[in-house]
Amino acid sequence: MKLEISNLERTWAIVLAAGDGTRMASLTQALHGQPLPKQFAALAGTRTFFQQTLDRVSLIIPPERTVAVVSQRHEGLARQQVADLPGVQIVSQPRNLGTGPGLLLPLAHVLARDPQARVVVFPSDHHFQRPVALMAAVLRALEAAAQDCPAGVVLLGAAADSPSTELGWIVPGAEDAKGGRSGLPVAGFVEKPDEEKARQLLESRALWNTMIVAGSALALWRLMLRHLPMQAIALSRYLNHIDTPEGGQILQDIYREMAAADFSRDVLERARGLAVVPMIDAGWSDCGTPERLVAALKGTPALGQLIERLGLRGHNPVPRSASVLNVAS
Repeated sequence: MKLEISNLERTWAIVLAAGDGTRMASLTQALHGQPLPKQFAALAGTRTFFQQTLDRVSLIIPPERTVAVVSQRHEGLARQQVADLPGVQIVSQPRNLGTGPGLLLPLAHVLARDPQARVVVFPSDHHFQRPVALMAAVLRALEAAAQDCPAGVVLLGAAADSPSTELGWIVPGAEDAKGGRSGLPVAGFVEKPDEEKARQLLESRALWNTMIVAGSALALWRLMLRHLPMQAIALSRYLNHIDTPEGGQILQDIYREMAAADFSRDVLERARGLAVVPMIDAGWSDCGTPERLVAALKGTPALGQLIERLGLRGHNPVPRSASVLNVAS
């Protein structure tokens, strides 16, 4: 199903797929015979989370304007998994330095192709029951970033339905009294709150942080330059040599010296002028633990398929711990 879209000719997608995924390693080992990062594992059907992410992205953004960042270790596997989506650009990073450099690297590739691009950043290991609802929210986020967001960068927040202590939360500010805004100002972030704080956040209609970000590529780069100056300056050098013979060696040299950084903690939580767009009824889950994966798939054929593949037919699929799935979180 295609969404009704317009004016997206210069919109690009960045798919973050370079994480190591150690929390789900035992589960992916049981399914695939090796401890794959969960984005490259088929946990919710026959296609991997990585492939499903690209499928969703293609609803509004074509493969030729999609850049996926992966680790060098899993570059070959990633290329195999995009074989049916020709045009997707795979960019491998020499080593994992966290989501800060992990976003800057593909963002440099986008800016090298189109300095006036708009971008949407997608994690590659999440699950959505209703992808069209997700993409409708993405379109609203792009509109908000272009029209009325001071920083030019907008987050997607999932409408919360429980007081989760395991997720990050976005606290929206007051709505503009004049109305007409596409997004709400971001008043703050709360990461993995205690139970009392989580209940307060739920009651105040705070949103779960999906880590999906939309906006101008230049605005996002400037945000990174302000809060991660050393990493952004270093990768600016690579940006100017991406299509040259020496580009690969320059990237290796940069990653040898560059410090790790976290996009959420080191950039978003320190930034000013961000906005958030609520995402309603998309059925989002980060599937960050076996328990959350099971909860996300409950009531769908994918859960039965997963249990059957693990040889657990007949067991209770909703454990307090991961023991029934025979995995460790």
